[in-house]
Amino acid sequence: MTTFANPWNEVYKLAALKIINNTKITTHRKTDGSLTAAIRESVMLMLQYFTPEDNKYDDNDYHKKVRS
Repeated sequence: MTTFANPWNEVYKLAALKIINNTKITTHRKTDGSLTAAIRESVMLMLQYFTPEDNKYDDNDYHKKVRS
């Protein structure tokens, strides 16, 4: 237990792999507010979010120079 006298107790346990977190994210909230129903749908949603389309019309000056 972390106490005032030993505030780093939990950090040491985590670093020594003595605390195992089994939390698993099973669904994601879509833009319409609904939840994903399958792993494939979750992966596709994450891909769309983390890898947006490359649209040259949205480029700032720096990106226009890099593109040319």
